[in-house]
Amino acid sequence: MQKNQQKNKNKGFTLIELIIVIVILGILAVVAAPRFINVSSDAKIAALKGMGGAITSASQLVYAKAIVQGVDNLATGFVDLDGDGVTDIETRFGYPSGSRENGVSKVMDSSFITEWTWSTNFARTRFYLTTAAIGGRSNVYVNFTHISPTNCYLIYDRATSLGASPSIEYVTSGC
Repeated sequence: MQKNQQKNKNKGFTLIELIIVIVILGILAVVAAPRFINVSSDAKIAALKGMGGAITSASQLVYAKAIVQGVDNLATGFVDLDGDGVTDIETRFGYPSGSRENGVSKVMDSSFITEWTWSTNFARTRFYLTTAAIGGRSNVYVNFTHISPTNCYLIYDRATSLGASPSIEYVTSGC
C-alpha cells in the first residue's frame, strides 16, 4: 500500500517548479525577441541589396550591348536589348539612365512592376527605389517625397561621364 501512495505523489509538477519554468521562458523571450524583431529589418535591407545587385548586373549587361551597338561613348543613347530593331532603353555613356520610363526600370524583370515603388529626381539623374510594401504602392511611379520618409530605399546614380559607371547608395536607417 505504501508503494501505491508513493507513486501518486510523484505525478505532476509543483507550483514552484511551474513558476521557475515560466520565469525562465520569460527571460528567454526578453532576450530573444529583439533578435527576431531585427530579422525583419535585416530582411528589408537584404531585399534592397539584392535589388541593388540585380540593377548592377543588368547595368553591366546593358553596357555590353551598348559597346556592341557602338553607343557606349554617347552622353545620351538608346540600346536595343532584344534585337528587334526597336530601342528599348535610354542610356548615359552606355549605362541605363535614371529615367523612370526608359531607364533603369526597363531592365528589371516583370516582378519589378508589382513589388517595387520608384521615383526619380527632377533632372532624372537619380533613381530612387523601395519595396512596394514599404512604399505603400506597387506598379506606380511616385514623387520622391513618398519614398524618402521611409528611410529604407536605394539610390541609383546614372553614369555622369565617359568611363564612369553608375553607383548605388543605400539608405537603411528606417528599415
